[in-house]
Amino acid sequence: MTFLLSLFFFFRPIMFIDVGWLIFGLNITEFFAVFATFILIGAFILRVVVSKKLNISVVDLFIMFFIIWCFFIYVLYIDKSNIKDTAKFTLPFFTYIVMKNVITERRQYTRLILLMIYGFFIPVSLSAFLVLQGKGVDRVLYWNGLRRFLGVYVNSHNFGHCMAFVIMLMIIYTVVCSKDPDIKPLRQRKMLFLFFLVLGTLATYCLYKSYVRTALIGLMIFVYYYLFKKNKKLLLVLTGILAILGVIFATILYTIFFDMVDSASGRSKAESFGSGRPRIWMHNLEEFSNLSLDRQLAGVGEGNRKGIGVSSSSEDIWNSHNDFLEVMMQTGIVGLLIYLGMQLCILKKIRQLKDKERYVFLALFIAVNFMNFASNSYITRFGLGQLFYAVLSYIELPIYDYSKDIVEKETEKKIRY
Repeated sequence: MTFLLSLFFFFRPIMFIDVGWLIFGLNITEFFAVFATFILIGAFILRVVVSKKLNISVVDLFIMFFIIWCFFIYVLYIDKSNIKDTAKFTLPFFTYIVMKNVITERRQYTRLILLMIYGFFIPVSLSAFLVLQGKGVDRVLYWNGLRRFLGVYVNSHNFGHCMAFVIMLMIIYTVVCSKDPDIKPLRQRKMLFLFFLVLGTLATYCLYKSYVRTALIGLMIFVYYYLFKKNKKLLLVLTGILAILGVIFATILYTIFFDMVDSASGRSKAESFGSGRPRIWMHNLEEFSNLSLDRQLAGVGEGNRKGIGVSSSSEDIWNSHNDFLEVMMQTGIVGLLIYLGMQLCILKKIRQLKDKERYVFLALFIAVNFMNFASNSYITRFGLGQLFYAVLSYIELPIYDYSKDIVEKETEKKIRY
């Protein structure tokens, strides 16, 4: 069972590499995503049959409600919906359900996370090699001539988000390992520390060259929140370094964030902020407001981009560049409320963790939800969603609480003396 999970965790990051193959009409990334889901379900069934136990919580109930609702919407609008988009919305959640039922020890979890990090090394190092050679360019922005790289990924957005995720993943791994006395902390594992240093440097460089602003800001939120809670001195040092670098590289920063700076300063229209996100959001909200009540409740169907009499112009529904808005457009108010309910339950579970673990997973939760709000991130990007919910499953693992053991030992000592 854990062997099947090991295969998934190692190969899933590698399968982001764009090799251009098609299998049954799916690219290699999409095919592996579906295939991996069946592997996970197989591991889940084996575990339940052998252990005769099922770890179910209110989070799982919301997940099942959301999956059922999405498939109901697909059937309701079967002539307009796209099964691939339905799969993108629903299948990533299976990694969460499977992990919390198969993994029972912190060591098992950290071993799988480390395999995922090892898997990321291949696309990260290959991408860095291409970028250093000036290859793997996604596009050149017309307005400022900025070259956005994609490395070995399908596009620059997948590239940037994966780089940000692997950096956050290494931090989470380090924190989780520090909570278990049976696992050596990273500082005592010199080769692994060196590997993390190299991988982190390459990933940071690749993230910068992708120029995916949502991923850059999301990573900043993750780091700043965690350091604010655990190490304010280091936070001040980091802020000082970033301030100095910001002054030195002000021209480059303006090139990256030019539309946001110009909109904020009044040199261009407010609707141009963030690649025109306010205009995109207002357009889709107007289209949504013109839907009939039943369609507002159920949306227009997953993957549907055609106007269905929603306005006099019958313009196409645009890519929302906001995962929450995308959920509402495609699955309706009901779908959005179910999804938000699920996120609130996840937040409650995270807050039940202790000390460092609570703060690092809160940092992940806040950063990911920011990226979901600001762009197409962990909901509509299938692969990222699978990885995110696999990592997030830690919040519900039936892991032994070592802190209780420590308290009991201290109590025994007091009784003796």
